[in-house]
Amino acid sequence: MINQKVTCREVKRQVLIIVAVVALHMAVFPLSAMADLPEEKPSARSSAMGYSSTAIIDGWSLFHNQAGLAYLENPWVGVHHENRFISPELSFSALGALLPVKVGTFGLSVKRLGFSQFSQTKLGLAYGMKLAPTLSAGVQLNAHHVFVAGEYGSTMVLSAEGGVIYSPNDNFNVGFHVVNPTRSKLFDDQRIPTLLNLGVAYQVGDMVMVTSGVEKNLDAEFSFKAGVEFEPISSLFFRLGMASNPSLLTFGVGYQVSSIQIDLAFSRHEILGYTPHFSISYVFGAQSARVPEAVTPQQ
Repeated sequence: MINQKVTCREVKRQVLIIVAVVALHMAVFPLSAMADLPEEKPSARSSAMGYSSTAIIDGWSLFHNQAGLAYLENPWVGVHHENRFISPELSFSALGALLPVKVGTFGLSVKRLGFSQFSQTKLGLAYGMKLAPTLSAGVQLNAHHVFVAGEYGSTMVLSAEGGVIYSPNDNFNVGFHVVNPTRSKLFDDQRIPTLLNLGVAYQVGDMVMVTSGVEKNLDAEFSFKAGVEFEPISSLFFRLGMASNPSLLTFGVGYQVSSIQIDLAFSRHEILGYTPHFSISYVFGAQSARVPEAVTPQQ
Protein backbone atom coordinates (compact mmCIF):
# COMPACT_ATOMS: atom_id res chain seq x y z
CA MET A 1 0.00 0.00 0.00
CA ILE A 2 2.82 2.40 0.81
CA ASN A 3 4.49 1.80 -2.56
CA GLN A 4 1.18 2.31 -4.36
CA LYS A 5 0.65 5.62 -2.57
CA VAL A 6 4.16 6.76 -3.47
CA THR A 7 3.59 5.76 -7.09
CA CYS A 8 0.31 7.68 -7.22
CA ARG A 9 1.95 10.78 -5.77
CA GLU A 10 4.75 10.51 -8.33
CA VAL A 11 2.28 10.17 -11.21
CA LYS A 12 0.37 13.21 -10.00
CA ARG A 13 3.63 15.14 -9.73
CA GLN A 14 4.63 14.27 -13.31
CA VAL A 15 1.18 15.28 -14.58
CA LEU A 16 1.46 18.63 -12.82
CA ILE A 17 4.92 19.15 -14.30
CA ILE A 18 3.66 18.48 -17.84
CA VAL A 19 0.71 20.83 -17.33
CA ALA A 20 3.05 23.53 -16.01
CA VAL A 21 5.38 23.23 -19.02
CA VAL A 22 2.46 23.50 -21.43
CA ALA A 23 1.10 26.46 -19.45
CA LEU A 24 4.49 28.17 -19.66
CA HIS A 25 4.52 27.95 -23.44
CA MET A 26 0.91 29.12 -23.67
CA ALA A 27 1.78 32.09 -21.45
CA VAL A 28 4.41 33.22 -23.91
CA PHE A 29 2.86 32.27 -27.27
CA PRO A 30 -0.62 31.77 -28.68
CA LEU A 31 -1.68 28.31 -29.88
CA SER A 32 -0.44 29.05 -33.40
CA ALA A 33 3.09 29.39 -32.04
CA MET A 34 3.09 26.56 -29.48
CA ALA A 35 6.02 24.92 -31.28
CA ASP A 36 8.27 27.90 -30.61
CA LEU A 37 10.60 28.17 -27.63
CA PRO A 38 10.28 31.04 -25.13
CA GLU A 39 13.09 33.59 -24.92
CA GLU A 40 14.02 33.98 -21.26
CA LYS A 41 15.25 37.38 -20.11
CA PRO A 42 17.54 37.53 -17.05
CA SER A 43 17.95 40.50 -14.65
CA ALA A 44 15.59 41.26 -11.78
CA ARG A 45 15.99 44.94 -12.66
CA SER A 46 14.57 44.31 -16.11
CA SER A 47 11.85 42.01 -14.73
CA ALA A 48 10.70 44.67 -12.25
CA MET A 49 10.40 47.23 -15.07
CA GLY A 50 8.18 45.11 -17.28
CA TYR A 51 11.15 43.82 -19.32
CA SER A 52 11.41 47.23 -21.02
CA SER A 53 15.21 47.14 -21.03
CA THR A 54 16.23 47.36 -24.71
CA ALA A 55 17.62 50.89 -24.23
CA ILE A 56 19.08 50.48 -20.72
CA ILE A 57 22.87 50.36 -20.46
CA ASP A 58 24.19 48.06 -17.71
CA GLY A 59 25.93 44.70 -17.41
CA TRP A 60 22.67 42.89 -18.17
CA SER A 61 22.74 44.40 -21.66
CA LEU A 62 24.59 41.16 -22.40
CA PHE A 63 21.13 39.52 -22.46
CA HIS A 64 18.90 42.39 -23.66
CA ASN A 65 20.87 44.43 -26.19
CA GLN A 66 24.55 43.71 -26.78
CA ALA A 67 25.08 47.28 -28.06
CA GLY A 68 25.09 48.38 -24.41
CA LEU A 69 28.37 46.52 -23.84
CA ALA A 70 30.23 49.21 -25.78
CA TYR A 71 29.95 51.68 -22.89
CA LEU A 72 31.14 49.41 -20.07
CA GLU A 73 34.69 50.04 -18.87
CA ASN A 74 35.22 47.40 -16.14
CA PRO A 75 34.94 43.60 -15.98
CA TRP A 76 31.53 42.46 -14.76
CA VAL A 77 29.87 39.22 -13.65
CA GLY A 78 26.20 38.60 -12.88
CA VAL A 79 23.97 35.72 -11.73
CA HIS A 80 20.20 35.47 -12.08
CA HIS A 81 17.62 32.95 -10.87
CA GLU A 82 13.84 32.67 -10.90
CA ASN A 83 11.17 30.04 -10.19
CA ARG A 84 8.50 30.60 -12.78
CA PHE A 85 5.06 30.60 -11.17
CA ILE A 86 6.80 29.36 -7.98
CA SER A 87 7.47 25.95 -9.52
CA PRO A 88 10.94 24.36 -9.06
CA GLU A 89 10.40 22.36 -12.27
CA LEU A 90 10.25 25.65 -14.21
CA SER A 91 13.35 27.16 -12.62
CA PHE A 92 15.44 29.43 -14.83
CA SER A 93 19.04 30.47 -14.18
CA ALA A 94 21.57 32.60 -16.03
CA LEU A 95 25.22 33.55 -15.69
CA GLY A 96 27.01 36.33 -17.57
CA ALA A 97 30.52 37.79 -17.64
CA LEU A 98 32.00 40.82 -19.45
CA LEU A 99 35.58 41.71 -20.32
CA PRO A 100 36.32 45.16 -21.80
CA VAL A 101 39.20 45.32 -24.29
CA LYS A 102 40.94 48.19 -26.03
CA VAL A 103 38.09 48.56 -28.50
CA GLY A 104 34.74 47.36 -27.19
CA THR A 105 33.70 44.62 -24.76
CA PHE A 106 33.39 40.84 -25.01
CA GLY A 107 30.71 38.92 -23.17
CA LEU A 108 29.96 35.29 -22.36
CA SER A 109 26.52 34.13 -21.20
CA VAL A 110 24.67 30.93 -20.40
CA LYS A 111 20.96 30.40 -19.69
CA ARG A 112 19.11 27.26 -18.62
CA LEU A 113 15.40 26.57 -18.18
CA GLY A 114 13.78 23.31 -17.09
CA PHE A 115 14.16 20.15 -15.03
CA SER A 116 15.29 16.53 -15.47
CA GLN A 117 12.65 15.67 -18.11
CA PHE A 118 12.87 18.86 -20.16
CA SER A 119 15.51 21.54 -20.42
CA GLN A 120 16.77 24.16 -22.83
CA THR A 121 20.21 25.76 -22.59
CA LYS A 122 21.60 28.73 -24.48
CA LEU A 123 25.29 29.63 -24.62
CA GLY A 124 26.23 33.01 -26.11
CA LEU A 125 29.41 34.82 -27.12
CA ALA A 126 28.91 38.59 -27.57
CA TYR A 127 30.82 41.69 -28.60
CA GLY A 128 29.82 45.37 -28.48
CA MET A 129 31.63 48.50 -29.63
CA LYS A 130 31.07 52.20 -30.33
CA LEU A 131 30.53 53.18 -33.95
CA ALA A 132 30.39 56.89 -33.07
CA PRO A 133 30.23 58.96 -29.84
CA THR A 134 26.43 58.60 -29.77
CA LEU A 135 25.98 55.24 -31.50
CA SER A 136 26.94 51.69 -30.51
CA ALA A 137 26.31 48.22 -31.91
CA GLY A 138 26.62 44.67 -30.62
CA VAL A 139 26.28 41.11 -31.90
CA GLN A 140 26.06 37.66 -30.34
CA LEU A 141 26.45 34.08 -31.61
CA ASN A 142 24.35 31.51 -29.76
CA ALA A 143 24.38 27.73 -29.36
CA HIS A 144 21.00 26.28 -28.31
CA HIS A 145 20.59 22.82 -26.78
CA VAL A 146 17.21 21.27 -26.02
CA PHE A 147 16.66 17.99 -24.17
CA VAL A 148 13.33 16.16 -23.95
CA ALA A 149 13.15 12.84 -22.10
CA GLY A 150 11.96 9.78 -23.97
CA GLU A 151 11.90 9.29 -27.72
CA TYR A 152 12.53 12.95 -28.56
CA GLY A 153 16.11 13.06 -27.27
CA SER A 154 18.15 16.22 -27.73
CA THR A 155 19.31 18.59 -30.45
CA MET A 156 21.51 21.65 -30.91
CA VAL A 157 21.54 24.54 -33.37
CA LEU A 158 23.23 27.92 -33.83
CA SER A 159 21.56 31.33 -34.03
CA ALA A 160 22.51 35.00 -33.84
CA GLU A 161 21.22 38.24 -32.37
CA GLY A 162 22.31 41.86 -32.13
CA GLY A 163 21.29 45.46 -31.74
CA VAL A 164 22.12 49.15 -31.72
CA ILE A 165 21.74 51.97 -29.17
CA TYR A 166 21.55 55.65 -30.10
CA SER A 167 22.15 58.27 -27.37
CA PRO A 168 21.42 61.75 -28.74
CA ASN A 169 21.98 63.32 -25.30
CA ASP A 170 22.95 62.41 -21.75
CA ASN A 171 19.42 61.58 -20.61
CA PHE A 172 17.87 59.70 -23.53
CA ASN A 173 18.60 56.35 -25.22
CA VAL A 174 16.90 54.59 -28.11
CA GLY A 175 17.60 50.89 -28.55
CA PHE A 176 16.77 48.28 -31.17
CA HIS A 177 17.45 44.55 -30.80
CA VAL A 178 16.69 41.51 -32.97
CA VAL A 179 16.85 37.84 -31.92
CA ASN A 180 17.28 35.02 -34.47
CA PRO A 181 16.95 37.00 -37.72
CA THR A 182 17.87 33.82 -39.66
CA ARG A 183 14.78 31.98 -38.33
CA SER A 184 16.82 28.98 -37.12
CA LYS A 185 14.94 25.80 -36.19
CA LEU A 186 15.67 23.11 -33.63
CA PHE A 187 13.23 20.59 -35.11
CA ASP A 188 11.10 20.61 -38.25
CA ASP A 189 8.15 21.90 -36.23
CA GLN A 190 10.01 23.80 -33.51
CA ARG A 191 11.48 27.20 -34.32
CA ILE A 192 13.58 29.51 -32.15
CA PRO A 193 11.50 32.72 -31.84
CA THR A 194 12.43 35.69 -33.98
CA LEU A 195 11.95 38.79 -31.81
CA LEU A 196 12.18 42.48 -32.71
CA ASN A 197 12.49 44.93 -29.81
CA LEU A 198 12.38 48.72 -29.95
CA GLY A 199 12.72 50.69 -26.71
CA VAL A 200 13.55 54.02 -25.13
CA ALA A 201 14.94 55.06 -21.74
CA TYR A 202 14.67 58.59 -20.35
CA GLN A 203 16.31 59.91 -17.18
CA VAL A 204 13.95 62.40 -15.49
CA GLY A 205 16.16 64.36 -13.11
CA ASP A 206 18.41 62.55 -10.65
CA MET A 207 15.88 60.15 -9.12
CA VAL A 208 13.59 58.81 -11.84
CA MET A 209 14.11 56.84 -15.03
CA VAL A 210 11.23 55.91 -17.35
CA THR A 211 11.41 53.15 -19.97
CA SER A 212 9.04 51.83 -22.61
CA GLY A 213 9.14 49.64 -25.67
CA VAL A 214 7.42 47.25 -28.02
CA GLU A 215 8.31 43.68 -28.89
CA LYS A 216 7.18 41.81 -31.98
CA ASN A 217 7.41 38.04 -32.19
CA LEU A 218 7.02 37.25 -35.88
CA ASP A 219 4.65 34.42 -34.93
CA ALA A 220 2.59 36.35 -32.37
CA GLU A 221 1.02 39.73 -31.64
CA PHE A 222 2.85 42.87 -30.50
CA SER A 223 3.73 43.23 -26.82
CA PHE A 224 3.93 46.65 -25.13
CA LYS A 225 6.25 47.15 -22.16
CA ALA A 226 6.87 50.02 -19.74
CA GLY A 227 8.65 50.61 -16.47
CA VAL A 228 9.84 53.21 -14.00
CA GLU A 229 12.80 53.23 -11.61
CA PHE A 230 12.83 55.53 -8.57
CA GLU A 231 15.93 56.22 -6.44
CA PRO A 232 14.74 58.14 -3.34
CA ILE A 233 18.11 57.84 -1.63
CA SER A 234 21.51 56.95 -3.03
CA SER A 235 21.92 53.26 -3.98
CA LEU A 236 18.32 52.27 -3.17
CA PHE A 237 15.96 51.62 -6.11
CA PHE A 238 12.22 50.99 -6.32
CA ARG A 239 10.78 49.74 -9.62
CA LEU A 240 7.39 49.16 -11.24
CA GLY A 241 6.43 47.88 -14.67
CA MET A 242 3.88 46.23 -16.90
CA ALA A 243 3.69 44.30 -20.15
CA SER A 244 1.00 43.04 -22.48
CA ASN A 245 0.59 39.78 -24.40
CA PRO A 246 0.79 38.14 -21.94
CA SER A 247 -0.49 40.63 -19.38
CA LEU A 248 2.09 41.14 -16.61
CA LEU A 249 2.39 43.43 -13.61
CA THR A 250 5.89 43.72 -12.14
CA PHE A 251 7.64 45.38 -9.19
CA GLY A 252 10.91 45.13 -7.32
CA VAL A 253 13.74 46.72 -5.38
CA GLY A 254 17.48 47.04 -5.80
CA TYR A 255 20.36 48.00 -3.55
CA GLN A 256 24.00 48.75 -4.28
CA VAL A 257 26.78 47.93 -1.80
CA SER A 258 30.10 49.22 -3.13
CA SER A 259 30.56 47.32 -6.43
CA ILE A 260 27.82 44.76 -5.69
CA GLN A 261 24.30 45.23 -7.03
CA ILE A 262 21.48 43.14 -5.53
CA ASP A 263 18.04 43.11 -7.19
CA LEU A 264 14.77 41.40 -6.28
CA ALA A 265 11.59 41.42 -8.34
CA PHE A 266 8.16 39.82 -8.63
CA SER A 267 6.04 39.49 -11.74
CA ARG A 268 2.38 38.52 -11.80
CA HIS A 269 0.82 36.75 -14.77
CA GLU A 270 -2.92 37.35 -15.08
CA ILE A 271 -3.64 33.59 -15.06
CA LEU A 272 -0.59 31.69 -13.80
CA GLY A 273 0.31 33.88 -10.82
CA TYR A 274 3.59 35.13 -9.37
CA THR A 275 7.22 34.56 -10.30
CA PRO A 276 10.07 35.68 -7.99
CA HIS A 277 13.30 36.95 -9.62
CA PHE A 278 16.70 37.44 -7.99
CA SER A 279 19.92 38.88 -9.45
CA ILE A 280 23.32 39.78 -8.08
CA SER A 281 26.20 41.35 -10.00
CA TYR A 282 29.70 42.60 -9.32
CA VAL A 283 31.88 45.17 -11.10
CA PHE A 284 35.63 44.59 -10.79
CA GLY A 285 37.99 47.49 -10.14
CA ALA A 286 35.28 50.13 -9.79
CA GLN A 287 34.62 50.68 -6.09
CA SER A 288 32.80 53.95 -6.68
CA ALA A 289 31.02 53.00 -9.90
CA ARG A 290 27.24 53.15 -10.04
CA VAL A 291 25.73 49.72 -10.56
CA PRO A 292 23.47 49.71 -12.48
CA GLU A 293 24.70 52.56 -14.65
CA ALA A 294 22.37 55.45 -15.33
CA VAL A 295 20.91 56.12 -18.77
CA THR A 296 23.96 58.23 -19.53
CA PRO A 297 26.61 55.92 -21.07
CA GLN A 298 30.00 55.72 -19.41
CA GLN A 299 32.42 58.11 -21.07
